[in-house]
Amino acid sequence: MGFVLRRLIELIRFFLLFFTCSLLCYGIITLLSDHFLPSNPYREPHGNAVKVVKLLNAEEDQSLDGYYSRLQLFYVTGE
Repeated sequence: MGFVLRRLIELIRFFLLFFTCSLLCYGIITLLSDHFLPSNPYREPHGNAVKVVKLLNAEEDQSLDGYYSRLQLFYVTGE
């Protein structure tokens, strides 16, 4: 009886230690991700940032032929 009780106490102690360490690691990872990741990654950029789809020197609307040929080239070559 004493052996079984001692073994049960060791098992409970192990699970409590495991649970405590898991919570501690989760807290550390959460703090690090909050520190390094931006709070709103989809906000409007500041400074001299340009949208990817904006054409810099295009004064009139572009036709879809150029986009279609680039898309077709992408499908053919994969680049």
